[in-house]
Amino acid sequence: MYVKTLIEKKSGRTLMRYIEGYREKGKVKHRTVERIGYVDEFTHLYDDPIAHFKEVAKQKTAEKRAQQKAVTIELMPDALLPFDTETQSYDCVKNIGHAAISQVFHSLELHTFFDRRRKYLDISYNLTAVMKLLVYERILEPGSKRAAWLGRSKYFDKMDFDLNAVYRSLSIIPKYRDDLLTHLHQQMVSQYDRDSTVLFYDVTNYYFEIDQEDSFRRKGVSKEHRPLPIVQMGLFMDSAGFPVTYDLFPGNMNDCTTFSPMSQQVRKQLDVKHLIFVADKAMMSGTNIAEVITNHNGYVFSKSVRGASQQLKDTVRDPEGYLRFDDSGKPISFLDTETAVSFMYKVLDEVKDTYVSGADGKRKKVKGVGHYQIIYWSAKYAQRARTDRAASVEKAIVASHSQSKAVIDNNHGKNKYLKTQVFDPETHERIEGYQAKTVFDAQKLEEDESLDGFYVIETNVMGLRSYVDERGHETGELEHDFHKPQRWLPDEGMLQLNKVVTPLDIVEMYHGLWKIEQTFRITKSDLNARPVYVSREDRIQAHFLTCFISLLIMRILEQEAGHEYSSEKIRNSLKKANVVELNSTTFKTLYYDTVLQRLKKQCSIEFGKNVYTRDAIKKMLAKTKKKS
Repeated sequence: MYVKTLIEKKSGRTLMRYIEGYREKGKVKHRTVERIGYVDEFTHLYDDPIAHFKEVAKQKTAEKRAQQKAVTIELMPDALLPFDTETQSYDCVKNIGHAAISQVFHSLELHTFFDRRRKYLDISYNLTAVMKLLVYERILEPGSKRAAWLGRSKYFDKMDFDLNAVYRSLSIIPKYRDDLLTHLHQQMVSQYDRDSTVLFYDVTNYYFEIDQEDSFRRKGVSKEHRPLPIVQMGLFMDSAGFPVTYDLFPGNMNDCTTFSPMSQQVRKQLDVKHLIFVADKAMMSGTNIAEVITNHNGYVFSKSVRGASQQLKDTVRDPEGYLRFDDSGKPISFLDTETAVSFMYKVLDEVKDTYVSGADGKRKKVKGVGHYQIIYWSAKYAQRARTDRAASVEKAIVASHSQSKAVIDNNHGKNKYLKTQVFDPETHERIEGYQAKTVFDAQKLEEDESLDGFYVIETNVMGLRSYVDERGHETGELEHDFHKPQRWLPDEGMLQLNKVVTPLDIVEMYHGLWKIEQTFRITKSDLNARPVYVSREDRIQAHFLTCFISLLIMRILEQEAGHEYSSEKIRNSLKKANVVELNSTTFKTLYYDTVLQRLKKQCSIEFGKNVYTRDAIKKMLAKTKKKS
């Protein structure tokens, strides 16, 4: 508010008025708030009336800003809400939850990454704006690329590009994939102090709603058990749960064979001397182990017990050598027969030869690979195995002793505990016109029950050990190099960490795999990464790159919220964080909850105001684009 003076032509007197500025449809306009009067009417009161009322105007402006005055809106009972038939939404409703996404997007300097590259592209639209829209929509309203474009109007960011710009961008973005993954890694190291020494690896797949295969989308073993073409995704994750890198493979490619190209990719990207790879039994192969040790890295892989050799099964069942512990982790004596065992383990040291397939396809022996195996048993794991098996056993018992010529030829579901007996009713010898009898395989059930709760972890990672002097005597002191976090022992094929490492430390390291399983659930359930609605391979690559960025942002928001809320809860809160347009300059908040309250506190985003002006929202979003 300010004082404006006007000299009247007829009287020659100077009139004073209070004036305030306001915005209408993006333009600044002015209006008279109050008529003060003529200057000569106040000369007997003030030496300088104009200066006096300017000070009054400043006070009135300060009081108005300090007070939260109610917004008066005239509602028309017969008026219709502005519904957009193309987007099937009310265009008077806008989302402000994307401010949190925008803040992480800019803190990772993704806008800088794309801005620098679009300068060299022959395009008329803003590639960065397209990327932001794809990320916003993948998190808040996952769907097709056309649906994402139609939803652009609910954001306050400028997104004045057509649908063709979106599809054209899908062919451009994959060209920068490797550079972008390296850029994101560098940002995670600088901002979140990423520890790259331990990496978790797993493989999942994503299906397409198509019938015909092509060279990339192939039919394979679907995680969702769908008979549709799929693509395989290999993903590395760090110990904090943040995704590091990924790649896509044809759908018919075996999970195990993806590890070698992925490990080569991540070594190049991270440029770390020694890595420790953690993976489940699907990655346990001589080729993969040789890949690790020939590059002087460590591995922690699980090993199938039920599919193991009879010798290993007998070792697992043998009670000798196990160390037993209760729920609190306190050791239990073998003389103690009353305390319940929560978990137990024993260690087998081995030096073995392994085999790797060369470029010519022939298997070559790698001699003297050092490793040790931890045989681990968990009471909870055993109970879960019994619970998971109960339904199959019950169905198998019901199906047993039925007369059928259908030979049990697979090991799925109840068939695991069924076997077919083929016999002649008189001679009990197999003949052409046979009768078949399906019986319950009690021996198979007994064997499975004996292995419940057990799994084997194999590793070439070790810790410090006693120092041996020149005479070959142990001093009792630990060998130690303060300058190296780990070192490679070439004679043993082992990666030695510069600290004491117990078998339970290795088990704990392996248990971190649950985070990558959770990560896959987020991409599939929260981000709806499948089914995939694009068909060209470059656009498929762009789709999953967008999903990767969205996943990383969601993981960062989880951390910003103190890991108190799941990614699903955060996503739902951001999606509901909408405002409704009351008039051209005023918006009313429709939703606020504890998640938004936490993000407001941690990220300094002004969620939770009852009423926003358009300028206030623009300032809030502008703050998210500044590097903190």
